[in-house]
Amino acid sequence: MSTLFLKYRPQTFDSLVGQTSVRRTLQNALKAERPSHAYLFAGVRGTGKTSTARIFAKGLNCTDLKNGNPCGKCHFCESTADGSLIDVIEIDAASNRGIDEIRDLREKINFSPSHARRKVYIIDEVHMLTKEAFNALLKTLEEPPDHAFFCLATTEMHKIPQTIVSRCQVFTFSRFPISQLTERLQYICEQEGFSFEDEALEIIARKAEGGMRDAISLLEQAASETENQITKIKVEESLGVSSREILEQLSTALQSGNAENGLEMIRTLSKQGIDFRSFGHDFLAFLREQMLQGVAQGDNIDFILRSIEGFEKALGRLKTSPIMELPLEIAIIELCKKSHPTPVQSAPPQIQQSTTPSGMKSTERHHQKVTKEASTEIKIPTKTSQIEKPEAQETQPESHSNAPFSGDPKAIEARMKEIADKAELPAFVKKSFLTTVPSLEDGRLIFMTDSEFHREKLDTPVHRSNIQKVIIEIFGGPLSIAFIKKDLQRSSTPSNVESSEKEVSAEDFLVF
Repeated sequence: MSTLFLKYRPQTFDSLVGQTSVRRTLQNALKAERPSHAYLFAGVRGTGKTSTARIFAKGLNCTDLKNGNPCGKCHFCESTADGSLIDVIEIDAASNRGIDEIRDLREKINFSPSHARRKVYIIDEVHMLTKEAFNALLKTLEEPPDHAFFCLATTEMHKIPQTIVSRCQVFTFSRFPISQLTERLQYICEQEGFSFEDEALEIIARKAEGGMRDAISLLEQAASETENQITKIKVEESLGVSSREILEQLSTALQSGNAENGLEMIRTLSKQGIDFRSFGHDFLAFLREQMLQGVAQGDNIDFILRSIEGFEKALGRLKTSPIMELPLEIAIIELCKKSHPTPVQSAPPQIQQSTTPSGMKSTERHHQKVTKEASTEIKIPTKTSQIEKPEAQETQPESHSNAPFSGDPKAIEARMKEIADKAELPAFVKKSFLTTVPSLEDGRLIFMTDSEFHREKLDTPVHRSNIQKVIIEIFGGPLSIAFIKKDLQRSSTPSNVESSEKEVSAEDFLVF
């Protein structure tokens, strides 16, 4: 029994999926009886280059051509399909790349076809030919016999000499969009009697990266391992695809600056035997999706861009790293430091230099005082002690009083998107923030959410402080806020609330 890819390989232009422009041009050439003697098909793997070349070879010799489309049933169509027609010659340039093979082609090409009207040469991976072989082929392409036609296929267009390209009609085969791949996979599943979930087929389509052959091969692999039950969970396990939840958790750890959580995820994946190259590839695809979505929504995507650059660099190092996890661990630590940098503290008041009228610097006097008292005891200032503040701090606003917040939660709820934008929340955090509902309890602003996942993304010092400052700018202060899951029993666990709320002070404005 043939594999699914061979079984469902297109045999006519009507059954060819996608590549509409290429298909239309070739059909018109056959219908008008004006085919070119040399074609160059370029595109990534699995986009239908060789299949199209075989269909075109059928059309050149078909005895019942219908509107430029080979019938697929005549002797020449069937013998071309099974490879028994000696007038259709397929050459794999990866293993027949030398000048001797091309010389043999040049010697035989002048002989008339044995059975068909035309002799067709299909040279796959033509970019693998040597320089001497290309030079030998060039003369044949310039002056081919009337009965000879060439279809050259390549995945690396840039390696083809321009002298060859200029003598061919060039067609670029584009990747298949996910919708086309999913539709084709669904058709195959229905024909084969596979049970499937739409999400599972979409995962396979994404994994194929635009290649139809790869998509069908992955479908067959998943069907074999899951006993024809193509479900989302089984496909992820079968193909080693990272789940959406894992990718979102890693992204949340990065944006909240929680390096330990990110490293723990890497350790867990290592114990599970996950291929880190595949995982990194999946995470980059996830970040790319979020980047494009953020651009469309006008969000701040600076951190997403840094994450993409960091993981691209890490994936490049995986090949040479003696410890497979190390490049990803370094990327996580560096990105967490950038998303949650250590604040630069102002110099302590006692070391601020100011020249006294007598010319002695205050730091010198302080040094003498500390030296004198070092042998006795260290005095800790009490709350009533007067501590001199730097001049830079004296210009900052005073700390907010303990008066309750008087803003209207309904007004805040109506301007949630504006608050998120001004706070420059990352795309993921912004989505979580917009799911919350503000309420006022004892002068404290509470943001309620149904999901612990959303609460964890919001409840970080950086995001909490940024949101507080924006609300104060719009509605005034003082203000303390908390992010709480709806089923959280705040009365019984007050520490949870305390850990998620913080009153904004003048020092917070300096740090953030």
